Amino acid sequence: MSAPRTLTFFGGAATATGSMILLEAAGARVLLDAGLFQGNVAQAEEKNRELPLDPGKVDAILLSAAGLAASGRTPQLVRHGFHGPVYATPATRDCAAVLLAHTALELATHGHQLYGLQDVFASQQLTVGQPYHRALHLRRNLVFEFTEAGHTLGSASIELRTGEGGSHRMVYSGSVGRPGSAIFRDAAPNPGEVDTLIIGSPFAHLRHPTFSDAQQRIATIINESVARGGLIIVPATTIGPVQEFVRAVQQLWHAGNIPEIPIWMDIPTPVSLTTMLRLHPETIAANEDAYATEAGAFDRSLLHYLPQGNPDFADTIEGPAIIVAPNETCDSGRSAHHLRRCLGDARHTIIFASFQEDGSVGRLLEDGAESVELGGAIVERKATIETMTAYSGYADGEEMRAWIRALGGPVKRAFVVQGDDLAVAMMVTILREEGVRDVIVPRKGESFPF
Repeated sequence: MSAPRTLTFFGGAATATGSMILLEAAGARVLLDAGLFQGNVAQAEEKNRELPLDPGKVDAILLSAAGLAASGRTPQLVRHGFHGPVYATPATRDCAAVLLAHTALELATHGHQLYGLQDVFASQQLTVGQPYHRALHLRRNLVFEFTEAGHTLGSASIELRTGEGGSHRMVYSGSVGRPGSAIFRDAAPNPGEVDTLIIGSPFAHLRHPTFSDAQQRIATIINESVARGGLIIVPATTIGPVQEFVRAVQQLWHAGNIPEIPIWMDIPTPVSLTTMLRLHPETIAANEDAYATEAGAFDRSLLHYLPQGNPDFADTIEGPAIIVAPNETCDSGRSAHHLRRCLGDARHTIIFASFQEDGSVGRLLEDGAESVELGGAIVERKATIETMTAYSGYADGEEMRAWIRALGGPVKRAFVVQGDDLAVAMMVTILREEGVRDVIVPRKGESFPF
C-alpha cells in the first residue's frame, strides 16, 4: 500500500503573497515556494514570524521565481533548521541571491530579526541551478522539472510526477507572465493531461491593455509630469518585470515622444537586471541580443544608479525624473521613503505596476484614500496615482485562459491560489468554463489528499 499523498497550503491561499505549499509524496516532504507575506506591515510581520512547519523536516524546496513572494522565506527556513537542497532555475538562483540580500539589508536597517545576510549566504550554498526541461528525481516515485513561466528572469512553472511510473501528474503554475514581452520568453507549459493543477494569478479579474497602448499612456504620464516638474515614483523590485517599463521609457525617448528624463534605480546593492540578463541569455526572448550593442533591454542611456552607501542622495533628486524603488506595496523599504517625501506634493506621480495586497499602502492609495500612514506619520495624498498593470509581469484573465488551453488537458482537479477574492473568483470561473469540474479554493493551513 502506497504512502498517502497530500498538499497543504501555508501561503498564497486567500492572498497573493507568501506562497508556500507542502507536498508530501513518495516519502518526501517538499515545499513548492517559500515566499514572504507582503502588504500591511504589522500583519505581514506577524505572518512571517510564524513558522507553520518544522523546517528541519522538509526534504527540499522548489522555487518558481526569485521574487520575495515566492523565495523570500528561504533564508528564514535555513536559519531554523532546513538543510536540504533548494532547486531553482539558474537565473532564479542568481536573482534570488541579489533580492534576498536586499531584503536582509533592509531588515537589518529596521531592526527585524527574521534573517540576516549570513542566512542568505547559507541558503545560497544550498541552492542548485536546475535548467528548464531537465527532469530530476527527488525520490524513486517523485520527479519534477521546470518549464518557462514567462513572468520574469528565470521564472518557472513546476511539473511533478508521482506514483508508480509517474502516474499522477501535477502542475504548479507559479507566476505566469504576459505573452509578447520584448524581453522575456513566453510561458511554455508541457502539454498533456493534468491530474492536479495549482494555479493563480493576482490579475485574473482584469484585462491588461496591450504593451503598445500602455506605452502611449506612459508617454502621456511622463509629459504631464515633466510639465509640472515632478518626480515619478515606481514602487517595484528593481530586478524584475519593471525592466519592461524601463525599456518602454527608453523607446519613447529615442522616438522623440518624451523629453530626456533620468531613470534612477534606488537599490542597496549594485547589481542590475541587465547584468543578470547577460549572465542568462537562455532566458531572453531574442537571446542573441545579450551581447549586442546598447539597445533594447540593455539600453542604459537614461539609467542611473544611486551611489552605494549614500541613500540620502535620493533626497537630492529633483524632478523631472523617474525613481524605481522597492518594496512594491510601499509599506516599507525605499518606496515608502520616497512616498513620505512625494505623496503630499501635487507635482509628483506614483505609478503602481505591481499587485497591491489588500490593506497595503499601495492598495489604499489605489482605492482612493485621502491619506495613509507612512513610517508612523499620516501623509495626505496630493500626488497623482496611476495604476499600470500591463507592466506587472502577471498574465490577466484571458492570458491565463490561453495558458490553461496550452496545457492541452483535460485537467481533472484544480486548486486556485495567489490572488484576492475577486481574482480567485474569476480564476474559478475561467477554469470551469474550460471544463475543469473539480475546482477548490484552499484556505491557509488546509490539507488535501491527491
